[in-house]
Amino acid sequence: MMEDLVPLSDTEFNILTRMLFDRFGIHLGDQKRVLLSGRLSKRVRETGCGNFSEYIDYLRTDPSGREQTELINRITTNHSFFFREGEHFAYLKDNVFSRIEEAVSKRSPPAVRIWSAGCATGEEVYTIAMLMRSHFGNRIDGLDIGLLATDISVAALSQANEGIYQESKLKELPGEWKRQWFTKAGPDQFRISDEIRGMVLFKKLNLMETPYPMKGSFDVIFCRNVMIYFNAQSREHVVNAMHKCLKPGGVFFVGHSESLNRETCPFEYVKPAIYKKGEGDRGIKP
Repeated sequence: MMEDLVPLSDTEFNILTRMLFDRFGIHLGDQKRVLLSGRLSKRVRETGCGNFSEYIDYLRTDPSGREQTELINRITTNHSFFFREGEHFAYLKDNVFSRIEEAVSKRSPPAVRIWSAGCATGEEVYTIAMLMRSHFGNRIDGLDIGLLATDISVAALSQANEGIYQESKLKELPGEWKRQWFTKAGPDQFRISDEIRGMVLFKKLNLMETPYPMKGSFDVIFCRNVMIYFNAQSREHVVNAMHKCLKPGGVFFVGHSESLNRETCPFEYVKPAIYKKGEGDRGIKP
């Protein structure tokens, strides 16, 4: 309720938003003042601080960095569900899996690396894992597949690792998938199977801290509904960093509410929210 909000002055708002931008690339304009106050007021009280100025001092002097983690957990929104934006998964199956099939038929199965960046609570990457299991069947055991999922929120990653979801999150899933890879975990709750969960490696990662520490490059990167938090400069920084992480010919997915600047974007446009790295492209375009 509004009366429960801790007052947030202009100076305090500017300090907090600058901190969020400098450390995490998150851009919050003045219209987000109520959102910021609403999401942090309870935390201010939990830490024993009397106001936002004291909380800012607490953030700055916390040597463990745990409060920074708590800050980002409170600020970011991790709304997702299984099979969200299904046309992306159809494209993945028709255009990426088909290339894998072709290589398998020639008895030269490739290593396949897919990265879910800003994975939230795991619905996206688990959808990819189930799609691969469904498409390749038992043949998947003969493939070298790596699924990496990263997020800045420790709370979101913890939930993703646990793999328990409200039934409403499963509404877009094929019924067969729900029966095959989920078990009842409580009232209106379902747990994803160890078979699917074991395919994914979850890691904490701040997308603004480049270069990224991954070894090798990826065939596919999903970075959907993440850059809505960024300004144009931060978006360009992240897109260029991810371009370096993709193999030539690799596919880059963004959210439908996100568009990349055609003038500066290093990727080739395929269709709305789908881009690719040129086959002969091994670096950032000048």
